[in-house]
Amino acid sequence: MSVSDKFEMNHEEMDAPTFILWLDDAATLQDAHPKISTQKDPWAPGSIQFRAHKEVISKEWERASVLNVPSTRELEAAIAAALEDVNINANYLVLRARQDKDEAWLHNNGYQPKGKAKRVYDRPVSAAALVAKAKNGPEIGEVTLTWDKDAAAGSYQLQVCKGHPQGDESYADYGFLKKVRIVIGNLERASWYHFRVRSIGHNQNGPWSEPVGIIVT
Repeated sequence: MSVSDKFEMNHEEMDAPTFILWLDDAATLQDAHPKISTQKDPWAPGSIQFRAHKEVISKEWERASVLNVPSTRELEAAIAAALEDVNINANYLVLRARQDKDEAWLHNNGYQPKGKAKRVYDRPVSAAALVAKAKNGPEIGEVTLTWDKDAAAGSYQLQVCKGHPQGDESYADYGFLKKVRIVIGNLERASWYHFRVRSIGHNQNGPWSEPVGIIVT
């Protein structure tokens, strides 16, 4: 029983946003797994490493996007490091299943079982910009953001600018989100903030939404 016999190990084929989404999903599933979360040996990479790789890849992918290049050496290195830990993790799970004679190690762990349809976002994302909305609350110093759902999006990239934007360089990357509603806290009251969001699909990005501005109360 090998990894390739049990799992669809297609992570090298994923673009950076899709791989980021996969790392986050796998970390969440492995944290909730009754065996992986309690019996995995500490030396084997797992959810902690997956989330750390997700953060590094997200930052390097954003830097590449600002430079308007498909990749950088730093992004390639970050993805390679994550792929190594993913392969070690997958091999570990297969070995534990064999050792314990327990197939539970192989299910609900983030990996797609061999022979089932791959989870990919292969439909084109919408060519129309998303419409973002912002309102204050629910708590003081918080803003609730919502935007349109794009059925073809694997995730959404959110950026924030404190003050009035003077161009793309004014925005900082907030993160990659799977939901179309988020509450952002710890904002400075009586200050302007502007937000924009776009769809992330399979090897493509949607256009940025029109910036939505709000004075935090």
